[in-house]
Amino acid sequence: MKLENNYYKLISMHSDGTSGVFHLSLRLDCEVYRGHFPGNPVCPGVCNIQMIKECAERLTGQRLHISRIRRCRLTAVANSDGLSGIDGKDRLAACGERICCHCHRWRRKAHVHGL
Repeated sequence: MKLENNYYKLISMHSDGTSGVFHLSLRLDCEVYRGHFPGNPVCPGVCNIQMIKECAERLTGQRLHISRIRRCRLTAVANSDGLSGIDGKDRLAACGERICCHCHRWRRKAHVHGL
């Protein structure tokens, strides 16, 4: 399922061909939030990973498949209170016949509750 324009909206993207900076706005009216802890909706980690993958697909211009995630730390729970968006940076590199995406500095803007 493609999450762009459903879970999030791309506000802007700046790319040099192998890396990109993305500014995203979360769509808090998305049905994902109605089912993910009703009354206290949070951003599901799996949706955030899919969102990063879709941004990497914009950089490559092709569909990608996640074959491995070496390290992923979701260090805080983001709920919908005051959450305005996400900023992030992806960098692509050739890894043999594969494309490796190094995701750096994906940060939620506004209020975030620690675990």
